[in-house]
Amino acid sequence: MRFLSIVTGTSSDGADISLIELEGCGRGTRFKILKYSYYPYPNDLRSMMIHAASLNQVTSEFISRVHWELGRFLANSIAKDYEPSDYDVIVYSGYTVYHGPSLGRREYGTLQIGEASVLYAMTHKTVVYDFRTNDLASGGLGAPLIALSDAILFGEGTLTINIGGISNVTYVGEDCIIAFDTGPGNILINTLTELLYGEPYDKDGLHASRGRVIDKLLLDLMSDEYFSIPPPKNTGREYFGLSYVKSRVMPYLGEFSGDDLVRTVTRFTAESIHDQVRRFVKRPIRRIIVGGGGSRNPVLMNDLRGLFSDVAEFRRFEDYGINDMAREGLGFAIIANETLHLRVGNTPATGGLPALLGKIIPGSNYRELVRQTLFNDRCDGFNPFKLTCGKVY
Repeated sequence: MRFLSIVTGTSSDGADISLIELEGCGRGTRFKILKYSYYPYPNDLRSMMIHAASLNQVTSEFISRVHWELGRFLANSIAKDYEPSDYDVIVYSGYTVYHGPSLGRREYGTLQIGEASVLYAMTHKTVVYDFRTNDLASGGLGAPLIALSDAILFGEGTLTINIGGISNVTYVGEDCIIAFDTGPGNILINTLTELLYGEPYDKDGLHASRGRVIDKLLLDLMSDEYFSIPPPKNTGREYFGLSYVKSRVMPYLGEFSGDDLVRTVTRFTAESIHDQVRRFVKRPIRRIIVGGGGSRNPVLMNDLRGLFSDVAEFRRFEDYGINDMAREGLGFAIIANETLHLRVGNTPATGGLPALLGKIIPGSNYRELVRQTLFNDRCDGFNPFKLTCGKVY
């Protein structure tokens, strides 16, 4: 079965679309990434998306407008490079404009935008979307969700690090899965380069390579209370966003250069990942696998390698046949595949009860999908809720 997986992410620079072939389910899942495409947002759409997620007051009309414009942008992007015959299912994780758990307001829920009905209307294919809400409704935090695919794909002793807008880690052990957001990924770096240079991100780590770490700023940032909270936990743009940069980082501008600020938040990203792993993953790590947009930043990657110098293997997702930029798309495609097989899509890492994830818009091919997934495929007995690190669940 072929999945066209769309990830909008928290970096807010563009959409990642991956064409992925999956066979089987559970730990019997076999994958092949057939194609990856990136579609940068037009400046006006990107500005509206960031504003919608900024916690500033907006009207319901504005939210509806962005919701539908993003849906149309994604549908038009698909039409540029993919024919409906190329895929069977569209997978869309949604662009998060509000996530209550990251602000300690779980009861306020979560909101992902980008109207999935537009994707259906333009393709008539089955769409599986909005994965966070069912986990949240089942008592979880709605994130991190990619832990399921890591538990399916990778062996014991593996730590994966995904550096998107927010950084998250997954540790896979023999009877254990630990996954949580460690803190900022690219989001503070991107926000700074946008404010200081009008650039959406620090390409090739150029600004960071020209700057030096401001020790007192780094110490201040590392004292953030988020880092003392034990998992399960997650965070997002709502916390580590524009207001964070303006209140915690920008006051140092003038005494230090813009490049010094970029270098410091780059180091902060690496230090926070290392701190959180050493603090909360107290199990042997045999290998580290890194992916996401941050893996293209050589300064950030050098910092991480230095901090984790005691780990024998330090690898990229590409070493396992996974395009770094398609890793999250693969993760959500695997969740959608489990959903179509009527299997649990979350893990103990979210803190919720076992749940099927995602909403389904049945396409013209839905009857055939049901026949394939429920009557033909043989799934193993993999149950992610047995990976409880020895705790009674």
